[in-house]
Amino acid sequence: MKRWRNVIILGLVLAVLVAAYFLLKGKKETPADPENSAVAGENPEAIKLIDFERDDIVKILLKYDDAEIVLKQVDKDVEYRTIEDDGTETVTINKVKMWDSDDFPPEQNVVGDIIYGGVYAKTNRLIEADPQDLSVYGLDKPFTVTFFNEAGESQTIEVGNATPTGDYYYVKKGNGKEVYTLVRYLAEYMKPNRYSLVSRQLYHKSNLDLEDMTELTFCRDGEIVFSAHLKKAPVDWLITEPVEIGANLQNLDLFLRGLSGLTAAAVVDDVSSDLSQYGLDEPRYVFKYTLDGQSYELKVGKREGSVYYIMMEGKDYVYTVSTENLNYVDMPLKDVALMMVYTPSIFDTAKLVIELDGRTDVLEMDISQQLAEDDVYIFNGRSIDDKDNRSLFRKYFQGAIAISGDRLDLDANPEGKPEVRLTYTSKAGEVTVVELVPTPDGYGYYGMKNGKYTGLVIGKRELDKDNMGIRKAYENLMEGLQE
Repeated sequence: MKRWRNVIILGLVLAVLVAAYFLLKGKKETPADPENSAVAGENPEAIKLIDFERDDIVKILLKYDDAEIVLKQVDKDVEYRTIEDDGTETVTINKVKMWDSDDFPPEQNVVGDIIYGGVYAKTNRLIEADPQDLSVYGLDKPFTVTFFNEAGESQTIEVGNATPTGDYYYVKKGNGKEVYTLVRYLAEYMKPNRYSLVSRQLYHKSNLDLEDMTELTFCRDGEIVFSAHLKKAPVDWLITEPVEIGANLQNLDLFLRGLSGLTAAAVVDDVSSDLSQYGLDEPRYVFKYTLDGQSYELKVGKREGSVYYIMMEGKDYVYTVSTENLNYVDMPLKDVALMMVYTPSIFDTAKLVIELDGRTDVLEMDISQQLAEDDVYIFNGRSIDDKDNRSLFRKYFQGAIAISGDRLDLDANPEGKPEVRLTYTSKAGEVTVVELVPTPDGYGYYGMKNGKYTGLVIGKRELDKDNMGIRKAYENLMEGLQE
């Protein structure tokens, strides 16, 4: 009984939501105010400015003061991706009717608003039947929108100035004399700002995500902050400039996610204008990246309130984007880099030789990810079978790979004898040598990998940390082996 009562309650909630949806939908399509009503009979003076239905319209001609824009309905191939239950991705191509223009890719929603405004345009009242001076209404040089059907028939609406109260616009039929008023929102739907007609989509297709990104170079104030590429899918990124170092995936993810999902908030101008007003004559931030196999160059100019001005190479417009999409542009390289010299997996490592504090420890291993009983743990020739000591052995290994830098010094030129050397041999036989060379000021060490400076400066305290310090891990292992 309780189950049925819950079902009934959910049904009532659903019914209320559905009713609210159609109520709100009806408010947009049929205004409730009798003065503005598009329902015949409620206002004797109301006339419909065109008699085309929505599906009749296949072409639209917009005439501005100094330009004409033609919008045409076409069939376009649209890619749909479906994830099956087994995780495989299915891609299908369907033909969809969309709006196009020879001048630019249109914003589909704005074209839909133009059609909506025309189809539902019923006048509020007649102002003048035979006006002698159309300039009074701004109809001497009106904005005009002409709708065409499949047969080539056309009907035009002329839009003039707003009325003194601002609630309505003066309008007339293209082939008529009478001046009427039309509710504001319908008139403004039909005469959009030219830039609002331009598609805000920045990429060659929609629904891209961070996994589609394979290369990224970020410049700030004319200098490269970093250049990186996807070394191994899906998340193994390597920074190659200004120094070769692993990437901090948590912070790099902000770049990848933000750029791959970037959409314009608005189109505000074209690139032939004075770009200095947008800070795009000398943009402070420049991104060059490869997304789904396509190369892009994004230039970011001034910040104004909650938006940045941007340009995309190959596009003719100035856009704005939300600052939330670019909230990483001032992040330093230190936060994007993985501040560790070398971090191999213990499961891929066959041997580690640690030279530290005047001694040499040899860790040999063949460890499975399941941590099975027959895994091999050998410390300085001694086989370790005890579970607790095996755990201490792994922590000693972790203490070695956890040695991390606390700052970058790309101008340093390390010299001298290393105080610490870690030699890793992978199961595949690849040898990697990590060395720590003392800094001249006594602060710590320069991190070297295979004889090459990594750019990392490691503080001496890094080796003595209580939780993951290599010295503490060695002490714990020795205590365990002595028991």
